[in-house]
Amino acid sequence: MAANVIDGKYDSALLGILQHEGQIDKFLDVILGFLYRRTDFYRIMKTKQDSMGFPEGVAVKLLLSAYKKYEHFAKRDEEYRQRMMEQKRKQDAMEITELTDSTPPPAAKIVEIETSNVPTASDITDGAPAGDKNVCQSEPAGDKPRETEPPQNEQNMDSVDAQNMSDDGKKKDAKVRTGDEEDDNPDQTRRQQQYQANPESYNGAIRENYSWSQSITDIDVHVKVPKSVRKGKDVKVEIQRKYLKVCYKDDSGGWREVVNDALMWEVNKEESMWSLVPGEHVHVSLEKVQERWWEALLQNEDKINVRKIDASRPMTDLGDEEQAKIEEMMYNDRQKKMGLPQTHEQKVHNILKQAWDADGSPFKGQPFDPSKVNVSGNNMQIGGP
Repeated sequence: MAANVIDGKYDSALLGILQHEGQIDKFLDVILGFLYRRTDFYRIMKTKQDSMGFPEGVAVKLLLSAYKKYEHFAKRDEEYRQRMMEQKRKQDAMEITELTDSTPPPAAKIVEIETSNVPTASDITDGAPAGDKNVCQSEPAGDKPRETEPPQNEQNMDSVDAQNMSDDGKKKDAKVRTGDEEDDNPDQTRRQQQYQANPESYNGAIRENYSWSQSITDIDVHVKVPKSVRKGKDVKVEIQRKYLKVCYKDDSGGWREVVNDALMWEVNKEESMWSLVPGEHVHVSLEKVQERWWEALLQNEDKINVRKIDASRPMTDLGDEEQAKIEEMMYNDRQKKMGLPQTHEQKVHNILKQAWDADGSPFKGQPFDPSKVNVSGNNMQIGGP
């Protein structure tokens, strides 16, 4: 995926234009007017000898391709935002239920209340739904954990595991050593550094007739073509769910295959597209079915070491809710270092403060005193006067 998808280095200049024009349609008119005045974007090539412009219809396809590209990102972000809002709504409803159903402990005693049902920052980051029993359900205070008897065939399974343990250990050791050898391969490391320095092979590779780069969601392929290839009819591109074929017409009028192989993983055929940069390359944009890092573009291609690529995801590529969670984690880390309460501890204090003056509370009528509350980890201690 090209770097400009997540790069905001031109935002200041573009924002200034947008603020000056005031409306989107006027902003777009400025951009397209620039292409008209200063580039050959609107010039149509009439013959193969023309060195400027595009074949008829190509410019429109480029605009439509760019629109669909960001339309996909917008739909994905909206779906994620809706899921997070629904999860937060369920979580808030659960906290209200816990607050109304809880009974404050006697003032003359010190009791411990399990608060493992209060989500921590790590729980939120893992994205576990608010209704997940593994996250929110806890045992009442004072109850003993239930003891379960092992299955009758457990001893037999243990004996089988013991017999296979040595063989499994050898296999795992072999895999670890293989990975270490790949990481320590100086030639592979040097080649990947060269790939990373080129935008057309960033997180990918450079091959004899093409190069490819990738993000966690997309792959961009640049297939070389001779200068004589100037029109879209001189190129044939076939994109299937797990197959890619690129051909161009040579000087003799025959078709030459540049790429013809199965892809490493599946792509969304309907969301993938291609365009021709006359005399330079065919740009193929592929959308991955699964968010994963590819070791190669084609199955018969040498693999790269995905441990050597940039596997990070910039915060600008994340949704608003996901960015907020990362900021919350950073905030909690700073609070912890300074010995101050973290967000989940503050949430417990807020819930207790609401219940402090509720009907039936031994503290009703008294001003809230945080010193009587000690929140540590998943335990909360409340002491009477």
